[in-house]
Amino acid sequence: MLYGRTAEIAVIDRLLAGARQGTSGALCVHGEAGIGKSALLDHAARAASAAGMRVLRAVGTETEAELPFAGLHLLLNAYDGRLDDRLAELAAPQAAALRAALGGTLDGTPGDTCGGVAAKGEGRFLIGLATLTLLSDLAEDRPLVCLVDDAQWVDQASVQALVFAARRLRCEGVILVFALRDDPETVPIRGIPELPVAGLAERDAAALLADLSPELPARVRARVLAEAGGNPLALIELPRSAAGEGWSPVRPLPIGHRVRRAFVTQIERLPARTRSLLTVAAADDSGEAAVVLRAARMLAIPVGAIEPAERAGLVTVTGGVLRFRHPLVRSAAYQRAVQAERSAAHRALARAWDEDQDADRRAWQLAAAATGPDDEVADLLERTARRAAERSGHAAVVAAYERAAQLTTDPREVVRRGAAAALAATDAGQFDRAAELTERVARSAGEPADHALLAVVRGLVEFECGSPRESGRALISGARRVAEVQPGWSGKLLVIGVHNAWHGGDARSVADGVARLRELPLSPDDPIVPYIGAVEALNRLVSDDVPGAYPLLRSFAARARDLVPETDWLRQFTAQLLLIAGQDPALVHELAAAMVADWRGTGQIGHLTVGLHHLAYAQILLGRHKVAAVTAAEGLQLATDTGHSPIAAHFSSWLGWLAALEGDEERCRALANEGIRYGEDHQSPHSVLSGQWALALLDLGLGRHRAAFDRMSEHWRGWSFVAGRSVADLVDAAVRVDRADAARGPLAQAEEWTAGCEEEWAAAILLRCRAMLGPADSAEALFTEALSLHQKSDQPYEQARTWLAYGEWLRRRRRKHEARAPLRNALESFERLGARLWAERARLELRAAGERTAARRPKTEAAASLTPQELQVARLAATGATNRDIAAQLLISPRTVGRHLYNAFPKLGVSTRAELASLDLDAAL
Repeated sequence: MLYGRTAEIAVIDRLLAGARQGTSGALCVHGEAGIGKSALLDHAARAASAAGMRVLRAVGTETEAELPFAGLHLLLNAYDGRLDDRLAELAAPQAAALRAALGGTLDGTPGDTCGGVAAKGEGRFLIGLATLTLLSDLAEDRPLVCLVDDAQWVDQASVQALVFAARRLRCEGVILVFALRDDPETVPIRGIPELPVAGLAERDAAALLADLSPELPARVRARVLAEAGGNPLALIELPRSAAGEGWSPVRPLPIGHRVRRAFVTQIERLPARTRSLLTVAAADDSGEAAVVLRAARMLAIPVGAIEPAERAGLVTVTGGVLRFRHPLVRSAAYQRAVQAERSAAHRALARAWDEDQDADRRAWQLAAAATGPDDEVADLLERTARRAAERSGHAAVVAAYERAAQLTTDPREVVRRGAAAALAATDAGQFDRAAELTERVARSAGEPADHALLAVVRGLVEFECGSPRESGRALISGARRVAEVQPGWSGKLLVIGVHNAWHGGDARSVADGVARLRELPLSPDDPIVPYIGAVEALNRLVSDDVPGAYPLLRSFAARARDLVPETDWLRQFTAQLLLIAGQDPALVHELAAAMVADWRGTGQIGHLTVGLHHLAYAQILLGRHKVAAVTAAEGLQLATDTGHSPIAAHFSSWLGWLAALEGDEERCRALANEGIRYGEDHQSPHSVLSGQWALALLDLGLGRHRAAFDRMSEHWRGWSFVAGRSVADLVDAAVRVDRADAARGPLAQAEEWTAGCEEEWAAAILLRCRAMLGPADSAEALFTEALSLHQKSDQPYEQARTWLAYGEWLRRRRRKHEARAPLRNALESFERLGARLWAERARLELRAAGERTAARRPKTEAAASLTPQELQVARLAATGATNRDIAAQLLISPRTVGRHLYNAFPKLGVSTRAELASLDLDAAL
């Protein structure tokens, strides 16, 4: 019976009830040590088993936290079927990654780790996707409940994989429940619902104590209740030690310390040999009784010494597994021993493990035994780090390299291993730790290459933490140190550093980096040579030299199709430069789509996030708003999962812009303000501009023309990513508040920026703006020319805006009959695009022009009724892709794919996949 936990049990029971209906869910149960988290997981296990559900359970142990994927291995090993058969059913990249995580060798090519965007532990996300698919498969015949206790001691690689899966579970009937101790050193689990567990109410605590210890004297009972503070474990253990001498709880101590001291009191009553054996057991991380007893024999401790501890209820030995009754018992057994006893226990355990099969456990046991530098143990730990890296266990790599550096005597090796730990920390997303390690190592670094490597780490950390300026400065500084001995590496660091500094608007650092790049003796075959002119353009842009910048960017764009970027980062940079240039959105879409397809296939989710960013913006440029919303939403989720805050800010701004078109004011403001807030906090002007443009578009669509004008006037910039398009909204707002004169200067800047541009859509937008601002006698010719250019480009939104502007112009001149055709065209396009506010504006204008049939038109396209993700799934299914193929591409489970198709088929009026292929689903995009 659980006392006082009615509310907590109800939350868990609702999750289980949902699983029986096919709904997935996740929960993080957290509270102080002994508060009853494990008891709640016990309830979940009993209730799930009674309902016929499959239950998998794992418990973290303190010393196993550095073994990558140990927790995931333990959880999956609880499966009662043939796990190998299940792994064989996964897509090949997922199966290979998960097998490697569970003890094999990871196949694949690592991405580059330099640049504003790193290959941030790509394998760990592929393993997360494999975990998602596997859990979905395991729930096919009955609901699956996964319980992870003491998650604060589960290795981070396992936690990341499980949380990645938990965030994407929808309709698989899978439940994931984590129990996590509240502690200042505990890494929180973010992104899933929380269930905090507090102390029992006074009445419930008294009832529990009365039930457990009915013979306890009233004086002691009152003292136990006061000291326990409602903690169930304290209510159980304090009375057991109350009879012993020296029991004197001290109120200021945390409850965990008080209970541990109660356990120490119980351990001290045991025979000396039993206490020594408990020290060995506490120093072990596996729970394998055979290993513990083998190590104990090496210390001349007899096997029978375990019996008094078993009789006291402190440990149990069942099925070859030795378990402590509670983690605090283990902590008490270990901490009460002196250092010499603990070191002897660790050395014995190292000898008890197999030298080859258990090399990682041996290395960590020897490291725990070491009391000073030991190069032999340091070498073993480095091998452990390399094995962990092969399995994408980046948090374990950090710990192994860091400890290896501490045990190393050679100063150069200390720097190398410390830098490796810092770089691995960036892969693991532990940016604070990476910064701390970098500063520590820098004090010992002497060689230029060492400083350059540390500069790379600093650059990665600063960019990912939202400081592009500091990132650029660090990378440029590192490039300077190796310019003479490694000009190629220096050039790459300079290109990346200039890009990051430009992203942060740091003109001085950009100029410094470009000047140094010019001085490098680079080979003509160096992969960065084709980018030098474009980097120079960034220098001119940040100095407001637009006329000087644009020819360089246009020259780069003209050669872009012939480039074969050497690294993933250069592929991203190529697409970004084209977007900055405002050139060839179709080519950007082609490049970004290829990057996204490649990185989906290889599971490079860190890179995939950036590829989705470029793809979403290209889709917006091409007027494919519905699919752009899907792309951006997926990208935002991935950016959040990977801790990629700069890209997340851009996704928020683009999603805000799309929400403005739809007329969803609340969502637009929330998303746009998120991008603005990030940009202002981290000196990222592009995020601010994108967010402000979204809010201005919303104001314009809602008829708040003065607010739109004020916002655009304050934030519009003539050389920005969006200058050629956003200037049209500034002009529109200015005309409506009778401030046309204030828009002429920005229009001239936009024309200067796009001078010589061969993009018909860009020229058409500027012609529309000139028509709106110019004299009446030239406006109609400009509108007509703009519409003619729109016919040659794939920009339905911008074409609709021009139709609308032309129709409004005609109606204001009382040419109502002539106005109806362009207004009708505008209305139909806006409705097809889902631009609700603009459709309503066109509809009102059409009525004012005398159109009697301008009532709201139902959407006739069947695909228009699909949700964005239903449409995305249906389009992929129409190509013949299987549910597993689609799930792998969209980073969702096969069951979720099936649910989307189940919902989409009746909306589309089809019953088979073959019929999907005959539909024009792209018409809804």
